[in-house]
Amino acid sequence: MPLDSDGFLRRECPTCEREFKQLPNTTEDAGVEKPSDGGYFCPYCGIQAPDGSWFTKAQLKFAQSMVIMEAVGPLLKDFAREANSIGRDSGGMVRMSARYEPPDKLDPLTETDDMQRVNFECHPSVTIKVLDEWGHSVYCLICGEAVS
Repeated sequence: MPLDSDGFLRRECPTCEREFKQLPNTTEDAGVEKPSDGGYFCPYCGIQAPDGSWFTKAQLKFAQSMVIMEAVGPLLKDFAREANSIGRDSGGMVRMSARYEPPDKLDPLTETDDMQRVNFECHPSVTIKVLDEWGHSVYCLICGEAVS
């Protein structure tokens, strides 16, 4: 997934569907605060959701396309080849025909340099970006505390 020039990853709240950006964490990051078992809190609506549910619609569509093209596509291509060979070599009474047409390849995702940075006193190591026009409180991703 592409990052903006500051290294932020675009995310989307599964509840309010607003987008924000977060610095991606890796398991090697020392001192990076992780969410509780319930997951992250949305910076806009404050509702908590599991870590794996914050992908944008574009990210999910791209990932699904990649799975189809790289995993399912070769299987369907092999199936079509096998189906087309049934009955051809033995001169049998049954013949089968199949055709595989791969889906159109999606353009790679790109990331723009938009949104304003927000830091949290409650969790100083957490920095996010929210919509430029957002004029309300922002909730901490880790604890859900509102910051004005």
